Amino acid sequence: MWRLLSSSIPETLRAELETRVGAAAVALPPRSREPEIELAGFFAASRGAGGLLRQLLEQPDARALVGQRLRDPVVYRACPSIKQAGAPSTTYRTDQSEWGAADEPPSLFTLWFAVTEAGAGNGCLRMGANSAEGERTMVSVSRLSSLELASTTAPSYDAAMKAGQVLFFDATQLYGAYPNHSDRPRIAVRVTLGERTSLKGKDFQEIGDFGSVGLVAKQGWRKLFGGKD
Repeated sequence: MWRLLSSSIPETLRAELETRVGAAAVALPPRSREPEIELAGFFAASRGAGGLLRQLLEQPDARALVGQRLRDPVVYRACPSIKQAGAPSTTYRTDQSEWGAADEPPSLFTLWFAVTEAGAGNGCLRMGANSAEGERTMVSVSRLSSLELASTTAPSYDAAMKAGQVLFFDATQLYGAYPNHSDRPRIAVRVTLGERTSLKGKDFQEIGDFGSVGLVAKQGWRKLFGGKD
């Protein structure tokens, strides 16, 4: 299951994320042939960066979705994801199979925030049908149209996103990503949340581990999101 949310990241927040993540990425050694680079630990233990994550999750659509799906939310993973210029495609996968999330029904889901544009020629995600046929590797060749590339795989849909848009998908959703044929990195922030009781025995972070911001700091995360303190 996936869908684009109707709200978008405020421009000031999006620009600050682009600046901070971009600066962190510049410090990395050149790794352009890697399909994706994740800046693990970027948000943890930093009030400044952690506050940016909290602001992302305060966006109306994101807040409503978390409150509808989780009673006691925790962060399973949160990090910027960078696809450098020229980086190849990624294979289809599901979070459930990749991370061993065997709870039924699965509580894990991801909010994928497009910090920069993620178009068909700039590493946008492709959401596929959940079938074995869809698990073929997306072919990294010269630029292809959506229709041409779709013909090499199972039925799928481009999740092309403008800068600031937000994508939701759950742990059973089959997804991959196009090559980045543009001349600039594609930057996104990926936040995967889950139900505390479903993640026993796994590493996760408390929402409160991240820098406090405004209403969340005053009222408490669970109260704000409709759960119980």
